[in-house]
Amino acid sequence: MKRKLFVFAVVAIMLLSTVALASANEVEALIAAAKAEGKLVVYSVTSRIHLAAEAFEAKYGIEVEEHRLSEIELVERVYQEARAGVDNVDIVLIEDYPSIKELLINPGYLQNYVPPSAIEAVPAEYHDPLVFAYISRITGYNTEVYAEDPFDSIWDLTAPEFRGRVMMRDVAITGEHQNALTELIRRSDEIEAEYERRFGEKLVLREENAGLEFLRRLIENDLILMTSDTRISEAVGMKGQEDPPFGFYYVYSKHRDIPNKDLALDVSTNIKPFLGYYYGMYVQLATKAQNSNAAKLFAHYLMTPEGYEPWSSEVGFYSMNKNVEPHPDDRPWEWWKERLWTYDPDFAIANRGKVLDTWIRSVVQ
Repeated sequence: MKRKLFVFAVVAIMLLSTVALASANEVEALIAAAKAEGKLVVYSVTSRIHLAAEAFEAKYGIEVEEHRLSEIELVERVYQEARAGVDNVDIVLIEDYPSIKELLINPGYLQNYVPPSAIEAVPAEYHDPLVFAYISRITGYNTEVYAEDPFDSIWDLTAPEFRGRVMMRDVAITGEHQNALTELIRRSDEIEAEYERRFGEKLVLREENAGLEFLRRLIENDLILMTSDTRISEAVGMKGQEDPPFGFYYVYSKHRDIPNKDLALDVSTNIKPFLGYYYGMYVQLATKAQNSNAAKLFAHYLMTPEGYEPWSSEVGFYSMNKNVEPHPDDRPWEWWKERLWTYDPDFAIANRGKVLDTWIRSVVQ
């Protein structure tokens, strides 16, 4: 038995060494092919792509032209360029998977690629589409006024005491909000049960389900519509307020600004039945990339701990690379995953129109 175990161990080590060597050879071949191409063009929803591009350029000597766009702008630009036969972009760092699946992946404008770094260090469940990172959106409050978490339930946001005091990015211009709110439809039984737990009475529906009813009541409670997560976090956390607003569904990564902007800001970890939602940022290659090898090499680089460094300094970003440690001021990804909701992409595609219709109809009333 000991001899068999020894043999198995030796074989396993040999296999791992073979895989590592093959991976190293693949990367070396990729570097050589990438350097023979032209300038790499990147579209990204995150401004930190500039730092990653600079580091990549310094490491490999390959020029990078990066463009920072909003999620809606990026999807629209790739879609229109592809339809017009303009093969400009090589690789994208993109959000709103339901939109990109329907408009960009299914028609063949973008394609998935799993680089050696991801094969080695990222669990297979995050390979297709390739998850660069997950991002959390949360509910926040002013700690100068509230020594303790003021929330017990998401239905609190619809209560009279919170009237005119809740800020949220306009759903009409935020694709991920549209996606996330479809989960309240899909899990409307839980939303309804939470209302009964919170208020001790049955929920009276005017919309077709509890998820849409929540959205309608949230808007009717004089919801403050915003265009920027930055402005929400600053407004909520500004010191010296007597009656500060609350932030709903804004990115937790804005809490990185607390020291520099002297904000009194924290995340609600008590609100039920979920603390917020998470969504993915994905690496995808243009199917007709002019610099396909450079794009593959950049994808490989981004998925390494070195390539992820521009995002390592932020809370609210969670790499799926097992070699990347969580931010020291943040909680582990597993903790957030248990407490945040996400959404089913196919259900979101089929139902985000209902969310948008309810939103627009309730806002204009």
